[in-house]
Amino acid sequence: MRREGYLAAATALLCVLAVATFLLVPGAVATHDTDAPSHLDIDEVTVAPGSVTGNAVTVQFGVALDHRGGPADNVSLTIRAVDAESGLVAAETSTQVAEIAGDREHRSRTNLTVAREGGYDLVAILYSDGERIDVERGSIHGVAGLSPTTIEFKRFETAIPTIDYTIEAAGDEQATLAVRTHLWNAGVDPAEGATLELVARQSDSNVVADRTTIDVDRLDSGQAVAPDAQLTVPSGYGYHLDAILKHDGVIVSSASSIADLDPDREIEADTTFESVPFEAEDFTEAEDVGETDGPTRPTATSGPGLGVISALLALAGIGLVSRLGGRQ
Repeated sequence: MRREGYLAAATALLCVLAVATFLLVPGAVATHDTDAPSHLDIDEVTVAPGSVTGNAVTVQFGVALDHRGGPADNVSLTIRAVDAESGLVAAETSTQVAEIAGDREHRSRTNLTVAREGGYDLVAILYSDGERIDVERGSIHGVAGLSPTTIEFKRFETAIPTIDYTIEAAGDEQATLAVRTHLWNAGVDPAEGATLELVARQSDSNVVADRTTIDVDRLDSGQAVAPDAQLTVPSGYGYHLDAILKHDGVIVSSASSIADLDPDREIEADTTFESVPFEAEDFTEAEDVGETDGPTRPTATSGPGLGVISALLALAGIGLVSRLGGRQ
């Protein structure tokens, strides 16, 4: 019995020493997360329009990174926009990614500001310790179609004109027109800060006979208004009535109609209408990740079944419309 007692005491002592070593000695037990190689790649890239000013638009990028294995540190993400026509780099930004630990998805967000015109080829590049480990590519088109406001002219499918007028006073020398147009908020959020300029141009000479400016009140989503103002013009002529919508001094859209005060002459309407939709094409996995000098780091390897880019949201356009001349 004494031998069994000694063995039990020795076993208990060994257990105590093992627990103490685990708790008090750093690094005595190596974990899987610390020693395992890190696998990191780009899983998905999304693009959305952000703030829009007169000549620039901020594009918002959401990048999902897929991580497996040990912690990944010293990771950075570069977003580059290349002009689709010239091939020149228009803008570039780099973001440092915080250390990623555990098998999970990590989301990183960054913004890039580009000129509000044309289209751009987009490149998302993932680096680890200065080495390129993954690349994704996409593109955006119709950037000029992004408007600084969601207030726009109401275009009717019927014969209702966007601009109409009535003659409030008529004399031998002058006539007073009450000109009205239709606006609405086509966005999902309230909008304000827009102004409307109404102009009467003599149809033959294009000389401006009168003009006035109206401040557009705050409009809730879907709300429509019909601002009007008086224009005084010489009698006996035909006129183009132009409505120019602005936001912070930026021309957003325009519409035009005619006022025929010359009964012996018909005014020809020269009407144009253009819609420029904003579109974002799918990001696809790039094949030219590129070779780096020196050996490849474990973080540059992608494990099987980690997936590649699915699809980027396709953004329906915010149209920049221009309609000049003529009744609708």
